[in-house]
Amino acid sequence: MDFDFSMLQPMDILDLAIYVEEEAEAHYEQLASWAEGKSDAQVVDFLHKMAEREALHRNQIEELRRRLFDDTPPKFSENIAWEVESPDYDKVRDDMNILQALKLAHQSEVNAHDYYEKAQEFLSDDESLKLVEGLRLSELEHQRLLEKEIARLS
Repeated sequence: MDFDFSMLQPMDILDLAIYVEEEAEAHYEQLASWAEGKSDAQVVDFLHKMAEREALHRNQIEELRRRLFDDTPPKFSENIAWEVESPDYDKVRDDMNILQALKLAHQSEVNAHDYYEKAQEFLSDDESLKLVEGLRLSELEHQRLLEKEIARLS
């Protein structure tokens, strides 16, 4: 999903980032569940660990959001499929193999990196900028981890 960051406030950017990370965590857990019986235990463990990384990111963002904005309610719904760090569901097929699924996950990590890169331009406080830069770099690390797992299975 493309965002017009100029229409968002810093709190909105953090709220959307929370939803993005929640979506990514859920996607990796779904992938892990799907991969059971279709792939080796190492892949399933890898996917669970990726979900844990996404949960850690979500927790970091939530903590900063609370510090900066207390209990101000978000403007956006978490029930919307933001599809930033989860796959374009039109591309998910029933007959996908694990390599195809991992490549889709890789593209989701690229999308998340791009989200955080764009978001940085619209944040002004040092704490948010530092966190979002760390998240952007983490998305690059996630891409590297997925590339390594894809290479292992190829």
